[in-house]
Amino acid sequence: KAHTLTTIMTGPNSPVAELYESAKSGKWNNVLMALEADPRLAAQAVRYAKPSSGWTFLHQAAYWGDEQAARRLVGYGADITCQAVKPEDGSPIDVARSRGHDDLADKLQAAASTSLHRLVPGVLPSSGRFREARSETARHNMAVAYGGGTVFIPQGSTYYTDSWFRTLVGWHGTWNPPCGMDGESMIQDHQ
Repeated sequence: KAHTLTTIMTGPNSPVAELYESAKSGKWNNVLMALEADPRLAAQAVRYAKPSSGWTFLHQAAYWGDEQAARRLVGYGADITCQAVKPEDGSPIDVARSRGHDDLADKLQAAASTSLHRLVPGVLPSSGRFREARSETARHNMAVAYGGGTVFIPQGSTYYTDSWFRTLVGWHGTWNPPCGMDGESMIQDHQ
């Protein structure tokens, strides 16, 4: 199956294309710092697929076996199951496995099965993996997928993520803390 991401057509000197070359070279500290500093760049980068190969930033993280980079990219909305142009290259899961990064491949597979993800530019993925909860502070205003809509989290607000940096969203779009149907916190350690 061909890749499903919309390829962002960029010139060879565009910020996304240059950042992709850094990822391809394994310079993940530089890549992650740039993505953290600019949420618009992060939103573009996780939807970028190199036109000739269909490889994404997440394919590159899988190639290098960089779990931290993979987790951050998933948190920014990268599609874990996106297929490369060549069927033999497959998804980031397939790339990790082919390079001997079986632990990362298994973790990506598990994360893909629990993703509450919509491929909407600028909208971050959410998760229901409440047992992995960790507190974060929003560095920017955030739009997060929830159900068929979007939850907005203002800059400076406390929210919770899973181990893949996907925002935990509870019943009726609650996020600080995410709550169940009866209004009880889904974050056991933070009650």
